[in-house]
Amino acid sequence: MDSTPSRAARQRRALASLLAALALGLNALTTAQAQDNYPSRPIRVVVPYPAGGNTDIIARDVMKDLSVRLGQPIVIDNKPGANSILGTEVVAKAAPDGYTLLVVIGAYANNEALYRNLPYKASDLAPVSQLTRTSLVLVSARPGLRTLDDLVKSGRDPAAPQSFASSGVGSAAHLLGERLARSTGMKGAMHVPYKGTADATADLVSGRVGFMFDAISAMGAQIRQGKLAALAVTGQARSPQLPDVPSMSELGHPELVSYAWAGVMAPARTPAPVVQKLSAELAQVLQGAELRAKLQSISTETVGSTPAEFGRFIAQEAKVNGDLIRQLNLTLD
Repeated sequence: MDSTPSRAARQRRALASLLAALALGLNALTTAQAQDNYPSRPIRVVVPYPAGGNTDIIARDVMKDLSVRLGQPIVIDNKPGANSILGTEVVAKAAPDGYTLLVVIGAYANNEALYRNLPYKASDLAPVSQLTRTSLVLVSARPGLRTLDDLVKSGRDPAAPQSFASSGVGSAAHLLGERLARSTGMKGAMHVPYKGTADATADLVSGRVGFMFDAISAMGAQIRQGKLAALAVTGQARSPQLPDVPSMSELGHPELVSYAWAGVMAPARTPAPVVQKLSAELAQVLQGAELRAKLQSISTETVGSTPAEFGRFIAQEAKVNGDLIRQLNLTLD
């Protein structure tokens, strides 16, 4: 019996193949048109920190201007909790269509080393752009500690080791304090973690702890009032807000140059044209004179970067801080 398909069967298969190809082509065309028209509806930006904090302020200022450029509303959705993990998980599991974005700071890069069981993987998110960077300031209220050299000499005394405060284990202030102690030979420097900056600052001003790194905007009032001495800023150059305070770089400690930073991520598999458009539009927003002046008032510089540049930056941050976190055997779960 001849098993060769009949002419009619061959025609049916050919027609089916043609229809499938047309459907794929139509779907690709529809997707391309959607990307070309992006955005066509409001965008949600998840900020995994409380409203009113520095990260929230930066996000709202930047997204207000981005909304104007894109011609669509941008809604800030504050989802604080678990060192930013709760909000990050929401975006990691969101539809990869460019309508749900995430604002991240240094904690995002550190969490992979601090937590063994994160509810998402780094590969679940894609970098869009670095937004800002902010110098920190090293401060002390103890008598006789008015320069970095004063602090280092005091901290090398094994009979009276220095203590330093931070807003929590694994925070930027904690890791910077550890790096300072290791770099300068301040053996025995004791970390004292607090649940937040307010309590840490109170004990710092009273002299119960020896030193702390924090945002210039947070420490500015106490510095101006003479309650705290500013020993150094962590940026490459001096801060316009503290022009008389030397930078770590000019003090001979380039290894301690560091910034708090913020950036934007999208769910992985968000179409590349959408990510590129967001990155390009953010770059324009971050060049705005009014925005730059407003952020400079809280000692923050605008950056703007390509997705690839931001990805490399995060990887470097995760490696440097992750290595230190593992050396210190820090864990938060």
